Amino acid sequence: MELMFKSFTFWKQRAFKKILSQQNQRLTIYTKDNPDSDSLASSLALKRIAEHYNMDAHIYFTGLIQNKTLINVLGDDVMNTPAIAQSQNIIAFVDLLPTELTGEKFTPTVVIGHTLGKTEGIRSEYRDIRTTETTSSIMIEYLKKLGVAIDKRLATLLLYAIRVKTRTLVTNFTLEDVEAYWFIHKYMDTELLNSLEHPSVKLETFEDLAHAIGNKEIKGTSLFTTVGFVKEAGTIPKVCKYMLDIEGVSTALVFAVDATKIHIYAETENMELNMKNLLKKAFGDWSEVTGGPFNASTSIPLGVFGIVADDEKSKQVLLKSICDSVSARYFYVLEVE
Repeated sequence: MELMFKSFTFWKQRAFKKILSQQNQRLTIYTKDNPDSDSLASSLALKRIAEHYNMDAHIYFTGLIQNKTLINVLGDDVMNTPAIAQSQNIIAFVDLLPTELTGEKFTPTVVIGHTLGKTEGIRSEYRDIRTTETTSSIMIEYLKKLGVAIDKRLATLLLYAIRVKTRTLVTNFTLEDVEAYWFIHKYMDTELLNSLEHPSVKLETFEDLAHAIGNKEIKGTSLFTTVGFVKEAGTIPKVCKYMLDIEGVSTALVFAVDATKIHIYAETENMELNMKNLLKKAFGDWSEVTGGPFNASTSIPLGVFGIVADDEKSKQVLLKSICDSVSARYFYVLEVE
């Protein structure tokens, strides 16, 4: 029997507790590819709830965590995995819908997340999919109603996630987000929140920023640029934010190329655009897109364009080919939108 509710009611709590109270079971939590703060904070909340009911739980993610401070704060609570796999354990998807996965179909026991799209075709024993802007708001309600102890680290991560996704309750927030924010803020650590919102900037970020400035192309209020070939693409969200500080620019796309993939990150301050939908239209036939209305990302296998050659001349030819193709799709979809 599939269970779905719009809020964490008594009957929903009962069904949820039943799953987490199974003896000799472990919980495997998967969150989305290249997870953001909302995905990670809400996954950690589920892990703490499972531990409250004496169930061992582990969080796994694919791709990269862009915010290095988040990695340090989370520590051993999250682990990277090359791919989502079937397991004998109880599987939970947090901020990840089975319909977002390509290839093999999964039927997790638990699905908790938010979406503005259709949920038909999602099969699970227990699911809670709402139209709130953040999954963290959903998990805060779980913590509150189940009476789970909330430590400062978890509270701060959840608060930070809501602040990022709703721009500190300025855009795209719901009453549920406001109530969750109000409840959790009294547990948070101000110093930790400050370090999450103002992480230290590495030298590589400034080097990539210099490349991005030199390669920028601006049409109207939209900017496109690349930082070129990199060993690690974690700097491009920061570079993209700097691009939005350029006068007259409200939308920016930055990409980088490593040994196997083209990493694309885009962000906008234009309320009329939805970056996740925009990237899906531009690159959805090449790869999966993650994110939301204001920022989104995707990683395209380099095989679409060929293998990186060793010599510098061949690399530059390849980079130009990628630039031309990515920029053409990006600006075309922007014009249509």
